[in-house]
Amino acid sequence: MRVTINDIAKKANVSPSTVSRVIANNPRISSTTSEKVLKIMKEMNYHPNMIARSLANRSTKIIGVIVPGAIEKAFQHPFFPEILRGIASEAHKNTYNILISSVTEVKDEKQVINELAKGGIAEGIILMTSRMKDPSIAELIKINFPFVVIGRSMVDSEINWVDNDNFSVAYELTKHFINQGHKKIALIGVSKQVVVTLDRLEGYKKALLDSNLEIDEGLIVEGKFFDDIGYGLMKKILDEGARPTGVIACDDVLAFGAIKLLTEYGLKIPDDIAVAGFNNLPLSDYSTPSLTSVEVNAFGLGAKAFQLLIKSINSNYEVFNKAIVPAQLVIRNSTLKQV
Repeated sequence: MRVTINDIAKKANVSPSTVSRVIANNPRISSTTSEKVLKIMKEMNYHPNMIARSLANRSTKIIGVIVPGAIEKAFQHPFFPEILRGIASEAHKNTYNILISSVTEVKDEKQVINELAKGGIAEGIILMTSRMKDPSIAELIKINFPFVVIGRSMVDSEINWVDNDNFSVAYELTKHFINQGHKKIALIGVSKQVVVTLDRLEGYKKALLDSNLEIDEGLIVEGKFFDDIGYGLMKKILDEGARPTGVIACDDVLAFGAIKLLTEYGLKIPDDIAVAGFNNLPLSDYSTPSLTSVEVNAFGLGAKAFQLLIKSINSNYEVFNKAIVPAQLVIRNSTLKQV
């Protein structure tokens, strides 16, 4: 039979409310009484009900994490589990738990946010992606609830967010292609709704312009970022008659799909066409050829997001922080021609 607060109170000869205050570490309870109750709790193997404890403390010690897209699909991509690992690592250090929620449609996020925030379940929320005119951000601002966005926000200046400098790393990656002699470089997987891909697009364009190269809109292919397939995006370019000598994918999975299509067309990587991606997934180093990519430090993004959120939760004042986690270009064989 499960031991209750009433059982503890009866054995300790105190009221149930006194036991609750001991659990909440209330300073009004003497050390003698507290030690007595805690000893009995241990003897009876009693574990406080988390919900009851949160009501007493006015703290749930729970952070809500909202993952974009269907959760079973999101977790097929190594990027999200690595971010969650960073969040969980910091949460553990701060004795917090994380509650993961996912919705397929953006419009449904408002309901999830209200359940987590207004329902008193979570103390703060981390949004795993940044979108243009994001209704989730608008709702969180409206209800004045602590949150952090993973991804640069373009909606409001008074927002906590963490990201890489995607403009700069995309510029650097594009310049790497140019320095390898490429003049026709495609960019696949750009989403007009996802800020990170728009920043990469701008970095790509600036590198071309700085090198006096033409921006060919036919070589820029939109996609759904994590939900799309590089195979189809690459096929669209080739079927329309374009013949780039280099391809930058906004994600490594898209790059792997592009390589599959190019190989089926009889093209050799990188001799006929060079390919690179973003996120530096573990498979990038083991693929044939090994894939040039950008290490975005997903673990660091998650860890920093939690740090910003906990700072916001604990602050007595409205403090808004932006954090840039360093990214690094990792050059491998997929963009290096054999000499």
